[in-house]
Amino acid sequence: MSILLDKRELKRAAKELTLGKLTDVIETLNQVLADRQKEVELISQLEQLAKSQGFTLEQLGYKQNIDVVAVDTQDSQAKSDKRPTKPKFKTINKDSQYFYVESGKLQLLRTHTMKKGLQQRGIDVMPVAKVDKKFAKQIDGLIAEATTQAVENFNAKVDAWNEWAAANGEEILTKK
Repeated sequence: MSILLDKRELKRAAKELTLGKLTDVIETLNQVLADRQKEVELISQLEQLAKSQGFTLEQLGYKQNIDVVAVDTQDSQAKSDKRPTKPKFKTINKDSQYFYVESGKLQLLRTHTMKKGLQQRGIDVMPVAKVDKKFAKQIDGLIAEATTQAVENFNAKVDAWNEWAAANGEEILTKK
């Protein structure tokens, strides 16, 4: 911790790190992270067990140091009870898409909010009809990639919706 506070010592330590030492540091940090995750899971299981048995955590000798932690767990429970937005699949129509060329590569405009920022940077945003002929072969690949990503995003949202819908008696959606 003291190394992180002193920039000179941090720079000196960075110069001494080799690839082997760096991989050891990364492995150690990953192990610590895994241990902390196990501790968090164990604490949550302990809390659930104590609540199901009718005990308070203080009665079991477990006392939370910060009241903010208790507020965060209540907020997360409240958020999980909220109704998620019902997902709608939006098909990607090739004729209504916009493209731009950046660094010599054709890119698909993902959101229309990007359009103004790109134009401010001097990048032309054009509909599919005005795309140069040399980039015409790339259009179908970009549309296919965007469609694949849209399906993945929709399916992930359907999973979250169906989990909530099953608990609350709402319509169960099917994946694309």
